[in-house]
Amino acid sequence: MTSDLLTRPLRRQTPMKERFTYSEFCSRVREQKADLINGEMFMASPATIEHEDFVHFLVVILRSYVKEKDLGLVVGSRVAMKLSDEDAPEPDVMFIRKERLHLLQSTEILGPADLAIEVISPGSRRLDSVDKKELYASFGVPEYWLIDLSRQQAHFWRNQEGEWKDMPVDGNGIFRSSTVPGFWLRVDWLFASQSLNELEVLSTILASDASNP
Repeated sequence: MTSDLLTRPLRRQTPMKERFTYSEFCSRVREQKADLINGEMFMASPATIEHEDFVHFLVVILRSYVKEKDLGLVVGSRVAMKLSDEDAPEPDVMFIRKERLHLLQSTEILGPADLAIEVISPGSRRLDSVDKKELYASFGVPEYWLIDLSRQQAHFWRNQEGEWKDMPVDGNGIFRSSTVPGFWLRVDWLFASQSLNELEVLSTILASDASNP
């Protein structure tokens, strides 16, 4: 009887994904932005100038507003949100309420931020719109903004018992945050063809009541 070991098709095993704990993640990732999701590390590709300029725009406006109103702290993308020992994403922008600042450590917040903002960059569309969105919902992040510069779309969600519900943009194109009291913005500002002056935008927000901008 002739053996068919040399000719019979053999199905290969599916290789197991390498899984990391948060401490292993921190020891391996130092300068580059990365995310730890379900024990898997996702390394960010180098950000475009457009992406960095836009994130800076958001951080300046939101951080300045939060400081002016003494509401808490706004941090950028190199601070991890440690949700479990195998889940520690690094959102582009986070807001933490004043009452929860005790959860901040030197490089992370222990638990969900009050607001997470992601700006889609090349290669991050599924990560931001599916994986992180599900993760933030399940761990109780109250509010999530997802901004897509290439498609000129902005999505705003509020967490209701682990499920995201769309937050409204009114007829004038104004969005109002539910987690940053009094903060609002005009969605068209996010996609303006020319860079807007952050101080002018901030002054406009501070000078107008959110219910009647």
